[in-house]
Amino acid sequence: MNNIKKLSSLLNCTVGVGILSWKSHKTLEKSLQSYEEIGFKYFFDEVKIIFQEITEEDKKLAEKYGYDYVGVDTNSGIQGGHNLINKNLNSDYILVLENDNPIVESYEVTYERLLTAIKLLENNTIDMMRLRHRWNFGEGFSLEKYINLFDVQEVHEKYLYKKINKPSVIEKLVKFFNRSFRLEKVKRIAGYSLYCEKHPEKIFPKYIEKLDDELYSVSSEIMAWTNQSVLLSHKLYATLLDYANKNPSNRTANGFQDLEKPLNCKWWRMQKYRIGVGEGIFSHNRYDDSWKNTHPAYNKNITTK
Repeated sequence: MNNIKKLSSLLNCTVGVGILSWKSHKTLEKSLQSYEEIGFKYFFDEVKIIFQEITEEDKKLAEKYGYDYVGVDTNSGIQGGHNLINKNLNSDYILVLENDNPIVESYEVTYERLLTAIKLLENNTIDMMRLRHRWNFGEGFSLEKYINLFDVQEVHEKYLYKKINKPSVIEKLVKFFNRSFRLEKVKRIAGYSLYCEKHPEKIFPKYIEKLDDELYSVSSEIMAWTNQSVLLSHKLYATLLDYANKNPSNRTANGFQDLEKPLNCKWWRMQKYRIGVGEGIFSHNRYDDSWKNTHPAYNKNITTK
């Protein structure tokens, strides 16, 4: 696949990818296999896997698929991994992935959506781009919070998951009262409308702007930071990490800072970052046991420290 043009050859910037990985070799290999099918690594100026508690198996897996890697002997958690991406990549823009983010689109679609995202970043239309797939979003994603607060106006025809039933009169009243007394939560949940509503920009016009067919700019007032499948400038990435490192959260992921918790706060919402959301490229699927006690494949014998 040496005939693939780097994205940077069509743009006046460089683009890199950082992939966070800790153990989970089956999961990482599944993701790397999906990348190989479309020649994904050839799109970019640099791609590096960030291994924490690196093992020989990690090294062999990276070498098998032809990836550069950075390995450290300790585990510093998700936020520590992001710090390593920031330190070890030099590109103008960085796509942040985790080892459980396989590609679920074709070469043509993936390339075009990445190119569109970078152009939007370059012309200052958006500040970052979410690239998790809106319709094939995989595990660990739920619309229950949105559906429990809002009546879905018109279900998008591409929505594939749990059927959304028309609420009864009583359910409508309950939702109305919940929205009336939980205004801040209502605002934070509104961004989920992008994942089921046909016309989210009409429901929340103050916060959602339609840029093109199935392409939106969403204010960080209603959409949280996510650790996976995000493309943003190296400069902004460093700014977010600097804030998170200086403002640790009392809530942790098994004792580690995880970036999402310190960032998803009043400060984040006040920045009014413009978050691009299209149809996406990456899903979220795990094939190894998980250290997360909320995961279906939770294994209490996995240690994170």
